[in-house]
Amino acid sequence: MLVLLISLFACTGEVITAPEPAPTEAPAAAPETPDVDVAQLRDEADEAALVPSPVETQKALEASGIDVKLSSLIPKHKFDLDANDMDHAAVRSGVLLADVLLTVKTAETKELVRRLGAVQKGMNQLNGGSDIDAMLEDIKDRLKADAVTRDELLKELDELSGAVIPELEFNGQSRVVPLIEAGSWLEGANLVARAVQSAEKNDAAEKLLKSPAVVDYFIEYVKTDGADKAPEAVTKKLEESLIELKGLAEKTEPLTDADIDRVVEVTNAVLALL
Repeated sequence: MLVLLISLFACTGEVITAPEPAPTEAPAAAPETPDVDVAQLRDEADEAALVPSPVETQKALEASGIDVKLSSLIPKHKFDLDANDMDHAAVRSGVLLADVLLTVKTAETKELVRRLGAVQKGMNQLNGGSDIDAMLEDIKDRLKADAVTRDELLKELDELSGAVIPELEFNGQSRVVPLIEAGSWLEGANLVARAVQSAEKNDAAEKLLKSPAVVDYFIEYVKTDGADKAPEAVTKKLEESLIELKGLAEKTEPLTDADIDRVVEVTNAVLALL
């Protein structure tokens, strides 16, 4: 873990003890942190067994022989929807979006409209713009009027999650989209671990939870603002949780019951802050 932390936050160049420079020489500039190849990280994440899409997560679960529906495991989150700092709202909105996708076929109309309204509030807090607000309002209206099938709605919302939201600029805040995705993936990882617990199929966890490339993608973004800025409580806890999940994902030996329990614990810890 110490090696991981050092590798995540180290700057380029090797620190070498050198004689004190002459008084007339200007101090050397601090080395810059290397650029992250975001495209490569995303490609690697997309190729992993568990991708940041609740719909694909459910498919991966079923392919592993676990017939527990993730929607049946979603708790009644007691989120503070009025907490609108950027990081908090982004992670929370990702969790809520995952819940919408995972319950779109089974939830009562009233409950689904309520969840969509919570996502809509999060998008407004994040300055997503009038287009996304109008889109979500239209979806709610058609849902209440029974003017859209659940299969059609699932397709629309999956596209919203995978294509529409990632294209939004959120007032130029580049870290917002990855934090929304991290919230969705966090909720998916929590539910997958609980499904594995319920089914007592630890072998399935090897494919479903061992995705270090996905975790890497989110870790790089969580620390975007640099070490000189104290992170918000939610972001700090998210980063700590992702680092621990990365350690579990990189284990060469099979995941144990204790490992799976730990996935549930660390993800619950972040969700409790939202």
